[in-house]
Amino acid sequence: PSTPTSGPATRAFRYDPTSSAWTPSAPPSTSITKPSRPLRLATLNCLKDDAHNKDLLLHDKRFSHIFEELKALDADIVGLNEVTRTFINQAMAEAWIREGYYLSAVVGSPSCEQLSSVRGGGAFGNLLMSKLPPHSLKYIDNGSGRHSHAAQFSFGDAHKVTVCSTHLTAAPYVNEGRRKRELGHLTASLGSHDGTVVIMGDFNFHREAENASIPEGWAEIPAIVDVGTTWSFERNKMLPHYLPLWNLYNGLGLGASFGWPSEMRLDRFLIRGEIFDVANAEARLFANEPIHERARSLPALPQSGADLRVAHRKLPWEEFLFPSDHFGIVVDIPLN
Repeated sequence: PSTPTSGPATRAFRYDPTSSAWTPSAPPSTSITKPSRPLRLATLNCLKDDAHNKDLLLHDKRFSHIFEELKALDADIVGLNEVTRTFINQAMAEAWIREGYYLSAVVGSPSCEQLSSVRGGGAFGNLLMSKLPPHSLKYIDNGSGRHSHAAQFSFGDAHKVTVCSTHLTAAPYVNEGRRKRELGHLTASLGSHDGTVVIMGDFNFHREAENASIPEGWAEIPAIVDVGTTWSFERNKMLPHYLPLWNLYNGLGLGASFGWPSEMRLDRFLIRGEIFDVANAEARLFANEPIHERARSLPALPQSGADLRVAHRKLPWEEFLFPSDHFGIVVDIPLN
């Protein structure tokens, strides 16, 4: 991988109904009034759309359902991972996003064409959606060409909040050191930001022992820790159906007892700063139910064995399809 870099501050995008186009937004001339209610933040890994599995994972159907869930959440700021050019095009066309949200990247802007979430060709990255007007925005390359998106907001005269959407490198043991370096670079890049900083997204921590990679001064939000696993063979019927018949989690077909533990807390929030009352935050999962009602009463396929081999990649979508392979997290955090 190349050396991690942090780009200069730029602008978020807002839909202009007059020109029927997404255009760079000017920074707000005044600070945002500090809300009396909790701020609602949400994160979800959307599972990128690969051409080779489009008939199996029905990306258009999944993405449409993700947008329905995000609309119902009505979150103030949303961070999304494994976002592709296809996904962003769909986001740009959603009427409720056009009416109510700023986007950290769009298709068609020269300033975004090299971003991993926009450039296409199999690349994927991050996206921030915000009801609140960002004062500034920057992209942070993790060294492999994937960009985290960080937006800064001003509340009142003295409170600044930066929210960053990130996605660290996947795979267990072999990439733990790389994830630690990526997170260290990201937190260092955000360390110059005044006020409170929140990093949310798919950290890909395959073991709780990887919590040791969290730099000093940063902490998880207890309510989100209590939510538990966001990647689950037991609860997500799509995982055993779409993953290869022999995979890391089923011991290459020998059985789950020979494989990597398949219940993981991959998605996280980290916070540094004091504007939020984290002790009284409330969190829950979303996008954690199958898309069709039929699947809700059916057991998940086993992780290995004859029953899996018979049904593997042969079920109708109504019996296995989830919005993503990850569950999303939404948290309401009061402000001090």
